[in-house]
Amino acid sequence: MKPGAVPESDAAPENATPEPVPPQPLDPAAAIARLGELVLIDVRDEEAFGAGHIEGSGNVPLSRFKERRAELPPREAAVLVAGEDEHQAREAAFALHGHGFARVRWLDAPVASIGSGATHRGPAARLWRPAPFLVEVLSALPRGRAADLAAGSGREAVFLAMNGYEAEAWDSAPEALSRAEALATRHGVRLTTVTCDLEQASPPLPRERYDLVVCFRFLHRPLFPAIERALASGGHLVYETYRVGQERFGKPRRPAFLLERGELRRAFPTLEVMRYEELESEGGPVTARLWARKGH
Repeated sequence: MKPGAVPESDAAPENATPEPVPPQPLDPAAAIARLGELVLIDVRDEEAFGAGHIEGSGNVPLSRFKERRAELPPREAAVLVAGEDEHQAREAAFALHGHGFARVRWLDAPVASIGSGATHRGPAARLWRPAPFLVEVLSALPRGRAADLAAGSGREAVFLAMNGYEAEAWDSAPEALSRAEALATRHGVRLTTVTCDLEQASPPLPRERYDLVVCFRFLHRPLFPAIERALASGGHLVYETYRVGQERFGKPRRPAFLLERGELRRAFPTLEVMRYEELESEGGPVTARLWARKGH
């Protein structure tokens, strides 16, 4: 992970996360009554999950929490953990609590105790969420080739592939890109990964190739001209990262990795600004976001 990037596991949540409270058990009757309001994480292995699970549940086996951490829901989500038995569910619930999840319950009984409600055999629900700003503007973006710069574990890149893009994930960390490839495979989409130091003097971004470039939680100012050149005629840029003020709430704290007010709006002079916002929620994060377009 390069200095200008913030690891996804360390990134500030989109909204301020409540102070974590210890996980609490939930009996099957109460769990059934609250299924519609909780994000359900089934932590059994893939084979057990495939044999029958609660409809709408996602699956991240407890044994793979560390390597698949980027596939978990946002830390501010209200979560119910279900397992092979209450002991496995409790262990997973406290592991999530240790990762900063604020509202965690665990099913105080085996998944099978739900009865006919745990016999669904469809695919696992998607627990992870891409950057909300990307979701907001997606319908207005041109389809085609897309590059996700400093992609990390690939949530945005995979999300773009799931929405019809020929997506590329660029990052300096091979292990992160391996996780991105695995995530794409689990969702049945193709993803091209490019191991590249985007902070080198002349990053090898191809000229006029991409209909869309996205970048989240990464700042390396010398890269800005290369991003402009990488956009094809009519291509769009969606960019969001932290600005000054974020240091009060968490990473990043170094000024080199924090935008000044208005800086991102001015950073790409050849592009037409479609939307620009500076956000600061109580408790963080403090960000700037830009959607811009290259002329024809």
